[in-house]
Amino acid sequence: MMGCAQRTADISQLKSINYTASTRGFYLNIEINEENITVERSREGDKSIGKSLSDEKWQHLIALISEFDVRKLDTMVAPSKKSEVDAAAMANLEVETENHLYSCSFDHGNPPEPLKRLMEYMLTLSESIE
Repeated sequence: MMGCAQRTADISQLKSINYTASTRGFYLNIEINEENITVERSREGDKSIGKSLSDEKWQHLIALISEFDVRKLDTMVAPSKKSEVDAAAMANLEVETENHLYSCSFDHGNPPEPLKRLMEYMLTLSESIE
């Protein structure tokens, strides 16, 4: 069943944000931390592209994450379930703090409403380094 899972605690010490979307013929992995953004478009890792991340962009990511309660990711409902029948790529968003990892699964391109602005920004950042 598609949904979201949480591993307790708060967002006070954000370490990284990771987004992965994949299906048989598609793969995208975006890893962002305070210093860098890395984008992979191949499961083999041979097409990884990285770039330093400005403090301004990192602070904007923190602000976007602050728009929703990370502790409630498990209550967010994915607006569609097309990935269950291979009609869309399955996506997973992970937000890692100093001591906790929060995650949420949904169809690529169709996150729960509270995550839309964050996902749009992450995808825009990933396109800017290619």
